[in-house]
Amino acid sequence: MKKTAPEKAVLLMVDMQKAFVEPEAALCIDGAKATVPACAFAVHEARELGLRLIWIKRNYREDFSDMEIPRRNMLMARGICGVLAPGSTGVNSEQEPDGLVRLPDDEVIVKPRFSAFFRTDLDQRLRAAEIDTVLIAGTTTPNCIRTTCFDAISLDYNVIVLESCCSSMTDEIQDLNMADMERAGAVVFRGASLKELFP
Repeated sequence: MKKTAPEKAVLLMVDMQKAFVEPEAALCIDGAKATVPACAFAVHEARELGLRLIWIKRNYREDFSDMEIPRRNMLMARGICGVLAPGSTGVNSEQEPDGLVRLPDDEVIVKPRFSAFFRTDLDQRLRAAEIDTVLIAGTTTPNCIRTTCFDAISLDYNVIVLESCCSSMTDEIQDLNMADMERAGAVVFRGASLKELFP
C-alpha cells in the first residue's frame, strides 16, 4: 500500500448519527453501535496526525419532502416523523452518538443521498486543498460507504476504507461489500492504527 503525507489525506466520517446508530432508532444499522469506539479512535488519530477531518451527515425536512422515496414511504407507513431533522435531538436525531465527539469548528457536509460526493461540494473542497487520498469510515457499508468509495475512485482519489469503522446489517453483507470495494481498487485497511498508513 502506497503511503501518502497526512496533509494530502482526509478522513470522511459518514453518517455516524444517532438515527443510524442507536438500537432503538428508526433507521438503526445493527452493527453501527459497536463501531463507535473504533470511529472515535480514528477521529482522535486523524487529529493527532494532522489529517483533514470532514463529518458527512444526513438531514431531512420534518415532512420528509426531500427524503428518498423508498425511505420516506417506509417511515410514513410506520407513522414515524422528524427523523434526522435539522437540529433534532434524541434517538432518531442527527446528533453524533455518545462517545463520538464532533468539535464546534469541525468541517461538516450535509449530503442529500448516499454518496458524500452526490450534489455536494466535497470534490471541489478536496481539490482546492490538493487532497489525493480519502479515508472512509462510518455507516452503512453497502450504501453510503460503498457509493462514496466508488465515486472517490471515479474521481481519481486513492481510497482507503477503514473496515473496523464501518458497519452493515450482517457480517455477510459487510464482508461481501468490503471484497467488492477491494476488487474495485480501494484499499481495505484492517490495521489497528492510522499511523500505519503514513510515513
